[in-house]
Amino acid sequence: DDRYQNNERKFVLADRQTVRDVERLFGRPLRAAGAALADQETAVQLIANRPLQQMLQNTEGEQARKDRDALAKISDVVLEVLISSRQMVVSEVSGDKVYTVPDIQATAVRLSDSRIIGQASSRDVTGKDRYAGRIVRNFDVQEIAEATALALMEDMAMGVR
Repeated sequence: DDRYQNNERKFVLADRQTVRDVERLFGRPLRAAGAALADQETAVQLIANRPLQQMLQNTEGEQARKDRDALAKISDVVLEVLISSRQMVVSEVSGDKVYTVPDIQATAVRLSDSRIIGQASSRDVTGKDRYAGRIVRNFDVQEIAEATALALMEDMAMGVR
């Protein structure tokens, strides 16, 4: 049996472009609000290519402190943005129509204590049921992503009080 399977995940050009698109869509409203952003690739090198969730699960011990210290040199807060798409059925005059909409989840984690300081979702922006259809028909992915970034900033600001 001479089969070979490569289980190693490598970024292809489309993946890198998607990452940059997400950085741009979320970065613009954040920079407009005065935030200074660090490059994702630099941050990934500092945490040794481990997912954010894995890094934040263990908040105790020497390794956790080293991870936070390394990232704290370039950042105070880490943003995790997960994007996929979902199908939404919208009732229209001519019948039901299916739209593909972005499904975005964003979480802001303060590095000093690994505390979640803000969360937002594209579902917060698009609304539910019949109201979501109006949003989906009138706004594109970029506008929904920017609105989600603004919702994340609003949630973060509410926690500051």
